[in-house]
Amino acid sequence: MKRISILLALLSPLSLSAAELIPEKGVSVLYINQQEAESKLGGNTINEGFNQVVVRMDKELGRGSKAEVFTSKPFVLNLEVSGDEVRIGHPVARSVREAELAFKDFNPKWKVEQDGKALSYDQEVLKGKSGLFPYLGMSSLIEKHNSQRGIYFNNGQLIDKPVEAQAIAVAATTTAAVTSTSSKVEKTSPAKPVATSNVEQLKAWYLKSSKEERKAFRRWMIDQE
Repeated sequence: MKRISILLALLSPLSLSAAELIPEKGVSVLYINQQEAESKLGGNTINEGFNQVVVRMDKELGRGSKAEVFTSKPFVLNLEVSGDEVRIGHPVARSVREAELAFKDFNPKWKVEQDGKALSYDQEVLKGKSGLFPYLGMSSLIEKHNSQRGIYFNNGQLIDKPVEAQAIAVAATTTAAVTSTSSKVEKTSPAKPVATSNVEQLKAWYLKSSKEERKAFRRWMIDQE
């Protein structure tokens, strides 16, 4: 019975360690783990481990009568959290022209730090719909984006992702050395696979299974004693 109790405890929802995500001025946090952010401009709570954040640069650039508001496309950032505080700043841009150049190749250099140290991340621009309002119904666009990549969330909790997504490493380099992983880099330098533990696979299956399947699984565990 002790072995069954331990296994059931592993399969039940875990109280994960929490960290705080703080956007710097000019950055809007739109979605976190496929759920709308509680605060676009303020702090949000995120879990330890894999997190997905949809961000956008929103900032007035220039001075006086020449000031203009620049709004970027939304970007999906995947990152691995192990600290207490994560901050996201926008790419260096003092004018709208500089901002346009920073986002020209859809590989902007976001300033992402964890507890004061650079944190590596993987990013992609979120594909919008055609028409006047390409990002209307953004939650559906994010869900489609994730399903095409084998990433699944349930009420903000990660339940499954491809092995490659587990290879996001925490960088301890200086901010100047931070480079995001673009799709081109992924093709030439694929991330090394990281083996998924049996417990993680069991938890993912258990969370996705129906009530009847869960009952059958628990009966099977009891029969093994």
